[in-house]
Amino acid sequence: MGNRTKKANSLDAQPAFWQAPWRGVFFAAASLLLATASGCGREAVEDSGTVMEIAGYPVVKAEYQMVLRQYDAGVKGNYTTEEANREDFWTMDLEGGRPLEQVMELAKEDLTHKKVVAKLAKDAGIPGEPDYLTLAGQMEKEERETGMQAGDVTYGPTSRTLEDYYTYVYTDLEAKLMESLKGTYQVPEEELRQQYQENLEQYTSDVSVRMLVGEAEAGTGLEQEEQAVEDLAGEVSMEALAEKYPDISFYELEMSSLNMEEGKSGVYMQRWLTASSMEEGQVCEPFQIGDHWLVMRCLQRKEQAVEPFEDIKGTLEGEVRTRLAREELERNIQEAKVSFREEILEQAALEALGAN
Repeated sequence: MGNRTKKANSLDAQPAFWQAPWRGVFFAAASLLLATASGCGREAVEDSGTVMEIAGYPVVKAEYQMVLRQYDAGVKGNYTTEEANREDFWTMDLEGGRPLEQVMELAKEDLTHKKVVAKLAKDAGIPGEPDYLTLAGQMEKEERETGMQAGDVTYGPTSRTLEDYYTYVYTDLEAKLMESLKGTYQVPEEELRQQYQENLEQYTSDVSVRMLVGEAEAGTGLEQEEQAVEDLAGEVSMEALAEKYPDISFYELEMSSLNMEEGKSGVYMQRWLTASSMEEGQVCEPFQIGDHWLVMRCLQRKEQAVEPFEDIKGTLEGEVRTRLAREELERNIQEAKVSFREEILEQAALEALGAN
């Protein structure tokens, strides 16, 4: 019998390592090599995976991308419309570097600020949990519970976004931190007086007035207010006015462009606007603020008047404490340890910007 010729592509003709089970192992390894090569060495990171660590606090990918996107439009605004619309905008080389590097630096600065605030707040014993994943879980839980209470099923985004909630938490935490830091400083009066003398222009009012004010409830006071105008012009004493008009409260008030006495809600701003336009001895017509009627006589008017030290001592002390607290925060930000892998962070940025 003649020799049988084997087909060149038959399994029998292949080397031993090509036959099962080695063939499956070979293909698996080859597929892995190809996937690695096609990914150019990129390491996939889940949204909940850490891409940075700042002051000992992790920054997850989703958090980084959310913060970075806040600076997208601002960076593009520095370029022409034609440049900003290019497909390779983020990676193109321009004077001052790639736009991608700019937006990544802004995101890093923002996150460094936030994480240092979180660390200092924790060190100061201020309650609050600013961790991104925790906040996301809290918000999801609140939305689910709100929907259940309303008897509805919650689908899609709600009126409050995670970005809004995240920003609110950090803003509130920083405000509490600043108050805490300010409370740690004792400012000597000599330092306050020195700052006062060195910045007299800053504490000089364009207009300063001393007023005699008559104020009454709107329901009963208008008629008496109109009658009081003539007596105010005649320089009747405050005691005599109070006796003659029992429904009107009379008081003296000093106001200036640095201290308008407008009240926390600004409701008394009209009182300052009226008073600042009056000359000494002038009496204004009654005017209404909320549910009150007011009438005023200008007792004294000064221009370019330096505020007395005692009047602004509290303001000065608050300014100095705020400055010292800000300096402490900035010092910690500058000293914060920031670690990340450039290639992973850049890939996350490109993905967030839709440029990968």
